[in-house]
Amino acid sequence: MNFREPAETNEQQAARQGDAVSQINTTEKLKDTPETGNSLFAVCWLGVAGIAMLGWIGALAWVAWRLAAWLFS
Repeated sequence: MNFREPAETNEQQAARQGDAVSQINTTEKLKDTPETGNSLFAVCWLGVAGIAMLGWIGALAWVAWRLAAWLFS
């Protein structure tokens, strides 16, 4: 990339590609997207998955500790 040339704007890229989409049309489309109302559910689900993951890590560490103790005894 040549840093001496000025950066190309989105409008210039759209005009070069023959696309008539402008910044205004893009923001209007973004406003129509629904808001996420299930964020609390997602956070709780990630918390449960994290606790389960820590449980598996603890179980594997316990098994490894017992195996090492059995091998070295």
